[in-house]
Amino acid sequence: MTAAPSPTLTPKTGHVPERTCVACRRRRAQGEFFRLSRDADGRWRVQQGPRTGRGAYVCADSPACWAEKRLRRAFGAQAPVVSQTLLNRSTDLPRA
Repeated sequence: MTAAPSPTLTPKTGHVPERTCVACRRRRAQGEFFRLSRDADGRWRVQQGPRTGRGAYVCADSPACWAEKRLRRAFGAQAPVVSQTLLNRSTDLPRA
């Protein structure tokens, strides 16, 4: 009797959530984005990594995606405020 071939074991990789940039529409791993959300006071907050609640994602390594014109589709009249927030805060955030 011959032995059955053993299945090849492949290392299991964890699930990496993907998100889409609202400016360039590129799909990437969630950790490669800045997350924009509004706080209780109505101000825009820039965060890195996963958070609860509704938010929009913008490429963290592409300043072209932070331009007001590219953000207009997602943020409408708030695009200038969001663009300025990204430009001001992006240098203060640690990279993951």
